[in-house]
Amino acid sequence: MYGEDETQNSVMMIDDTVGRKILDTATAIISQEGYENLTIRRVAKESGCSNSAIYQRFGDKNALAKAVAALQAKPFLIVMDETYSKDVDLFVNLDRITKKLLEKLYSLGLQAIYMQIIYHGNMEIAVNPFILRIEEYLKNAMTRGETNIINVRETAFFLTSSFLGFIQLVCTNESIDRKRAGKLLDSQNRIIYNGIGSGRGKDSLWDMLRERGVDVDKALARMKGNKDAYRNFLIEFFEDPDFEALKTEIAAGNAKSAFEYAHGLKGMAANLGLEEVRGGLGVLVEILRPGRIDGAQQAYNDVMETCRKVTVLL
Repeated sequence: MYGEDETQNSVMMIDDTVGRKILDTATAIISQEGYENLTIRRVAKESGCSNSAIYQRFGDKNALAKAVAALQAKPFLIVMDETYSKDVDLFVNLDRITKKLLEKLYSLGLQAIYMQIIYHGNMEIAVNPFILRIEEYLKNAMTRGETNIINVRETAFFLTSSFLGFIQLVCTNESIDRKRAGKLLDSQNRIIYNGIGSGRGKDSLWDMLRERGVDVDKALARMKGNKDAYRNFLIEFFEDPDFEALKTEIAAGNAKSAFEYAHGLKGMAANLGLEEVRGGLGVLVEILRPGRIDGAQQAYNDVMETCRKVTVLL
């Protein structure tokens, strides 16, 4: 329904004072009362612009609504461009991008979210800038041997539609707050990304864990080769409430208590072969050992980022 050119045209409209008034007024009406209450006559009255000025710039109500949605979509494209990095793999990239998009979408009103979902649903796949960006991410991942996808564009469409469907469900369910939405997104991402990576072979999960610095073979040896048990232990470790307790103690400035939590988690990480996580916790332990708190928050953030590189696969 729109591509990069139409999005750019809508953004250029902000340099037109009259056009900007029209867009701002239409955006306010849609956000507060919904698309069904948007009319050219009402926009003209509330913006102080004439009907002819609106028709001259946008044509009709539908075109005006499209311009509003295109203008609102631009920041999400910027988030994707600024978040994606060729230095990390596909799974980490998509996890970071979806988390940031979720956060940004939650800052919008419900009607604005509806507009984005409907708008993208009516867009031609071949010109949808979101799908085209994900398609590029997938191609880069294939070049690096991270996955083997037969139809890249269809997979990009699936990823986009899955995320938008998820957004529609969580944002319309009042019982799901932002924190729970983040956990649900983690689960969806793991399922989807495991499916994408499955083209690498039946042992792709363990291969990808090894690539993230996990000593899979050493840990499996301790568990007599029981992969299901090992995977369950990994999931339990990353869901351990001690991580949240550690965060709380650091925020409160309680170095001694934080040290005890970090030291315990470090030992468990070592037993599970989580070498990079263990190393990060080791740095945190040494910061906290003498009773200092300076630098602990950043070290904790680094540990959690390392954890996310693994949890996205489980």
